[in-house]
Amino acid sequence: MKILIISVVYPYPADAGGSAGTFKMIDFLRKSNQITLVCPQTAPENHRELKNIWHDVEIQMIGPESSPEPKFSFKEFIKKKVRKTQEKEDVFKQSMLFFRPSFIEYYFDNLIDLVKGLCKKTQYDLAVVEFIDMAPIAEFLPKNLCKVFVHHEIRHRRMDLEFNTLQNKPVGGEWKIFNTKLLEVALINRFDKVICLTEQDKIFLEQDGVSPEKLEVSPLSVQITDHNTNIPFNFANRLVYLGPEIHFPNLDAVDWFLTNCWIPLKNSFPDLQFEVVGKWKKETQAKYDKLPGVIFHGYIEDLEDVLEGAIMVVPLRIGSGMRMKILEGASWHMPIVSTNIGAEGLPMKNGENCFLADSPADFVEAVSKLINSKELQEQFIENSREIIRTDYSIEECGKRRLEIFEKLVAINAG
Repeated sequence: MKILIISVVYPYPADAGGSAGTFKMIDFLRKSNQITLVCPQTAPENHRELKNIWHDVEIQMIGPESSPEPKFSFKEFIKKKVRKTQEKEDVFKQSMLFFRPSFIEYYFDNLIDLVKGLCKKTQYDLAVVEFIDMAPIAEFLPKNLCKVFVHHEIRHRRMDLEFNTLQNKPVGGEWKIFNTKLLEVALINRFDKVICLTEQDKIFLEQDGVSPEKLEVSPLSVQITDHNTNIPFNFANRLVYLGPEIHFPNLDAVDWFLTNCWIPLKNSFPDLQFEVVGKWKKETQAKYDKLPGVIFHGYIEDLEDVLEGAIMVVPLRIGSGMRMKILEGASWHMPIVSTNIGAEGLPMKNGENCFLADSPADFVEAVSKLINSKELQEQFIENSREIIRTDYSIEECGKRRLEIFEKLVAINAG
């Protein structure tokens, strides 16, 4: 098949959930299909490296991104001048999707003309659009072209979860979330098929008003390699969190854990360390300088050393779609403690292959219990490893996605 893929992320380096998921799926599809990828501009070295890997994929870059300038508020200007330092919630608001302009206000220069030109030059069998920011492009694709939308994250649900973390909730917040929901559902209903990453997201979207016959579930895959990391598992007094600060749910999760859970755990286990892997700003790291045993590693290419002997913690309070970090933890043979939001849509069962806890007290208790039980550590690792092998291998996930595509194209042709 000739497949046109339009994404809001450049898939390389594959160092975050969205880019990693896109990279692995295209890497599978390109083996038996002719792929054209439309995505934002990236650093020249990233583009060169990816072209060396994907010599058979046509990559067309768009950009730069155009978005509305934030409106000047004299009231907010005076507030910032009066305060020498911003309160934490004000800083966090700058990273929340809730406080950003509506996704329909973003546009990449030359996007429409480029896509129209590609479709005029090549007769594609299928167009695949990824991420809600790109959903409006459906209007500019040929009417007879099969259109699939891959919904990585339900935007209005993410905004609602962000809104619920705020102590000072802005007036009109619920209004904004509801209108985002209406727009989101209307946009994705314009596609022939809507791929959800989890069964739970499929349920949410059906409840929201997406036509049930359009919905399919096709998860992202996890790289499964034969390695001896954490075999056997020997706890080395280390807790690890995977995720960059640029994705706000990661910032919220790390802050919630350090604010509410870390000191009680450190008091009980004086040698314990909490290590964060991913790109974080120095000014953010500095906010936690006074906390003992907290380490920010930055981006690490080879995770083996940092994950050896570590328990993975996933204290997420915000999210939709798939949390790849849990599956990655399972693939590295790590015992896991997560919130229910962190494990949402994944086959994680409390007390069977992980601990699930939402309140600070329950989270501290779960981590403590796991630290103290070699038997539970081994049980969680073994039970979660089997799930990875059977449900989330690249081969299985790739075949499932390809089956959806082929079936849709066959129906359209008939």
